[in-house]
Amino acid sequence: GQPISIECWVRFDQPGKIPVIVSCGHWNQAGWFIQRLGGVWRWHVGGIDCDGGQPPLERWAHLVGTYDGRTARLFEDGKLIGEKSGAVNTAAWPGELHVAQYSGQPSPDYQVTGQVTGVKIYHRPLDPPEVAEAAKARPE
Repeated sequence: GQPISIECWVRFDQPGKIPVIVSCGHWNQAGWFIQRLGGVWRWHVGGIDCDGGQPPLERWAHLVGTYDGRTARLFEDGKLIGEKSGAVNTAAWPGELHVAQYSGQPSPDYQVTGQVTGVKIYHRPLDPPEVAEAAKARPE
């Protein structure tokens, strides 16, 4: 039920089926996750799907998902690529945080084939200038 931002870097060696980059929740239930779904990114927070962008292969992508209590926003490489307003399920996710795998039902379909780094969780929404600045620090 609190504002939140999730920041990470991901580099896919292969697209995978429906890889989840970082997850602490389940679709249409409590919690949140960032995923590559088809040809777009998905930032899911408490029942809201915020989709956009174009996930690249073989290069680093900086992702930030924010929720300010009213609106979910998704950023790729410092640019806003998705926005959706609505109320979320504010129940706490009782499970663990997963990196490069889905919290709800771990399976090979949800695994990232590549690298994930720089995962950060904030209990506040990052503002667009902060997101743009963070996107400049590309991993080596």
